[in-house]
Amino acid sequence: MDDDDMGVSVEQEREDEMTEEKIINEEYKTWKKNAPFLYDLMLSTALEWPTLTTQWLPDKQSIPDKNYSTHRLLIGTHTSGEAQNYLQIAQVQLPNPVLPDADDYDEEREEIGGYEGGATKKIPGMEVKFSIVQKIDHKGEVNKARYQPQNANIIATMCTDGRVMIWDRTKHPSVPTGHVNPQIELLGHTQEGFGLSWNPHDVGHLATGSEDETVRLWDMTKSTNSNKALHPTRTYTHHSAIVNDVQYHPRHNALIGTVSDDLTLQILDLRQSSTTLSALQADDGHQDAINALSFNPASEYIVATGSADKSIGVWDLRYLNFKLHALAGHQDSVTSLAWHPFEESILGSSSYDRRIIFWDLSRVGEEQSPEDAEDGPPEILFMHGGHTNRISDFSWNMSDPWVLCSAAEDNLIQIWKVANALVGKDIEDVPVEELEQ
Repeated sequence: MDDDDMGVSVEQEREDEMTEEKIINEEYKTWKKNAPFLYDLMLSTALEWPTLTTQWLPDKQSIPDKNYSTHRLLIGTHTSGEAQNYLQIAQVQLPNPVLPDADDYDEEREEIGGYEGGATKKIPGMEVKFSIVQKIDHKGEVNKARYQPQNANIIATMCTDGRVMIWDRTKHPSVPTGHVNPQIELLGHTQEGFGLSWNPHDVGHLATGSEDETVRLWDMTKSTNSNKALHPTRTYTHHSAIVNDVQYHPRHNALIGTVSDDLTLQILDLRQSSTTLSALQADDGHQDAINALSFNPASEYIVATGSADKSIGVWDLRYLNFKLHALAGHQDSVTSLAWHPFEESILGSSSYDRRIIFWDLSRVGEEQSPEDAEDGPPEILFMHGGHTNRISDFSWNMSDPWVLCSAAEDNLIQIWKVANALVGKDIEDVPVEELEQ
């Protein structure tokens, strides 16, 4: 390529970037204008550093004689240069559920309910605050952080060097000490990873997946005070490429789902002795890397997969030779998936397209008017358009239905609840197994 061609291509690239930025800004302006009608709660706050991970902790504390409750969030940091990274706990004051008024929308702050203690016309002095209450020194950025279901003070984090660290939050002060001092270190992965899942059935058991193409199982009960380094109890090599996500089955102790760049969804059965072959495998569901999976907590056979091919697959574990449904609506790689904790047919997904979509599988196959069809398939219940950068992670609040936290690469974290008028009606309680195939 000669210099002129190179100059033209650089110029074209710059032009494309500016066009994309313009489109993003226009879309954001439209979203902002409509936000008062779309949300019952909307908070936006900039973190000092972006977080790659977010998860609501399971507790909710009511404050006597106040119209708000205190929730906690687990986040990390992704710093630049030599800046220290931290595992962090944030405290969030959320208003107790009410019916907000669109007139309460603060356009300047982009919030309903008023971040930093604003008031609404219906609830004078409603306080909504976000603050970091604990910072723990961490080695490198926190790829993923998840609390142990049986004890939310125990937290596992994935490091950029392949190590997995286990922390007891109660053994660390609220301010960092300058020393990285986890309770346990899990040594085995040779490359970093993002797949991390605690066993909801057996205390102290953990599964991880990594770019080294392995899935490893760990048992925290084998650690001692004198030796904080643990090695895996089992290493699986059933995938032939990067393992992107792992999840213990919410109902079956012996089953773990795994997905990979090798385009397969595979199910491990821990009762089987082989570490090179899985018990079940779905091969032809996606055209590109599978980034995420999520078992439906209410329906033991249903699992969803999200792919770089922009689609989501919904599967029945009894018939993995074909998909129940393919959900199409994202414009870029699907990166995270999570079923609604209380509404069996609702699935949440996030994508590099800067959107979070709520899918209602009870609406698959519904007839649509031509006008409605222009907005997407009938199963798209809601699309969150508040981020202007790629979304790193999102989490459903287990205490307040429909409240979510989403974190983006530009250090913006948003806490939001879709308007009850949009999602509180017409969700039929249809068991997922009975959905139209």
